[in-house]
Amino acid sequence: MFARFLQTRPRLENALSALDKHRLKLPKLSLSAYFPTFKERPVTVHEVPTGPWSSPIGDVLLLAKIVACAQPKKLMEVGSFRGYTALTLARHMGDEAKLVTVDRYPDHGEAYRDTEIASRIERRVTPIEPGAFSQDEPGSYDFIFLDAGHQYEEVRNDTGILLPLLAPTGLFLWHDYANWGRFSRYNGVPEFLHHLATSCTVYHVDGSGLAIYSPAWDTAEGTGRVRSCLSAGFESDPWTTGALR
Repeated sequence: MFARFLQTRPRLENALSALDKHRLKLPKLSLSAYFPTFKERPVTVHEVPTGPWSSPIGDVLLLAKIVACAQPKKLMEVGSFRGYTALTLARHMGDEAKLVTVDRYPDHGEAYRDTEIASRIERRVTPIEPGAFSQDEPGSYDFIFLDAGHQYEEVRNDTGILLPLLAPTGLFLWHDYANWGRFSRYNGVPEFLHHLATSCTVYHVDGSGLAIYSPAWDTAEGTGRVRSCLSAGFESDPWTTGALR
């Protein structure tokens, strides 16, 4: 009853969320520590979409940096909507890479249609269910970005279907690991990822609303490498910290 009440009162829920200082519990991963060329690798912004459901431009830039540094060969974005994030990712992947975009809306992908990159993007219109990915080999994707339904059961369902498609050294990213929508139950991403983190190594990308996982981090060698890249948080000297102000 309370959740339904808050679903039509986002300002009230935002105020309640601001009081919850301990919701985001995942350790923070520093991408600049994880990728040796992260700081130097340039990314290009063409469009800055501001319409409904637009991803924050800072998160899009971090995704582009990850793609530029990791150079995955086969990518998937699930929950593509208008396709601006997909277009940015495609512009930063290697010449031989391919991107699959998935959304239930038939009109999705308007941003990259009729562009120079459109031939390298496979567009699928389907709900997220096992049959939609029967053509994909397990472990065949190097990069998967999930930004579809945000309620707990939706994220649980989608992650369960998509994770088997991830390569052993691939990267899986979730959007909206963020402190909103808890009380209305619109955003169960944090709660699901906290549960998932009890069985595999999931991190919060420092300075963003992204969470990230790689099966490689569940190995002894991978665990040591990624733990050395955890963010220490805010330091007292602003000139020596790598944290955002």
